[in-house]
Amino acid sequence: MDAIEKPTSALLLMDIQNDIVDADGKLGRHGMAAEVERMHAIENSARSLAAARAAGLMVVHVIVAFRPGHTDVTPHSKLLASIGQANALVEGTWGAEIHPGVAPTEDELIVTKRAVSSLTGTDLAPILQARGISTLVLAGVATTYVVEGTARDAVDRGYGVVTLQDCCASFSEAQHQASLTVLKSLGPVVTAEEFAAAL
Repeated sequence: MDAIEKPTSALLLMDIQNDIVDADGKLGRHGMAAEVERMHAIENSARSLAAARAAGLMVVHVIVAFRPGHTDVTPHSKLLASIGQANALVEGTWGAEIHPGVAPTEDELIVTKRAVSSLTGTDLAPILQARGISTLVLAGVATTYVVEGTARDAVDRGYGVVTLQDCCASFSEAQHQASLTVLKSLGPVVTAEEFAAAL
């Protein structure tokens, strides 16, 4: 891949939270954690995070979290409704915390969302605009939801997107690969190693 333009690029680590990626998590225990482990998604994300920090790249941690009782979840979304039914990703709980393998530093931004895309209903877009960011490097779980959803939304808003394919996972390899096919039409899809080399 081409070199990353560091002043205008940001690494987004999305939804890498205990309830999603940990085997004891309320969603992770249903197969997601096993796929995350198989893909080495947390380890690869940690390497990408270290490379971004060393290069001085802007880093943003995006989490999905809901109020107790999930009163802020729309009943019209099967995905979000299932999170409510599992009583998962509740603000202030262990499940909603960022996995320690990619824990943020004090100077790194944390953005909370209540939707699929990291740009929907959050202050992420104005923060990126204020910093002059035009390219988003995406890592997160699940490929099928937050990564693909954010990429589609970002392209619609005029951002360039780069997906770190081995820093993502979905409920199955088939779902992951299907999303990568879509993501390749939106921007470069590269490995964590290729991303580090581009920095």
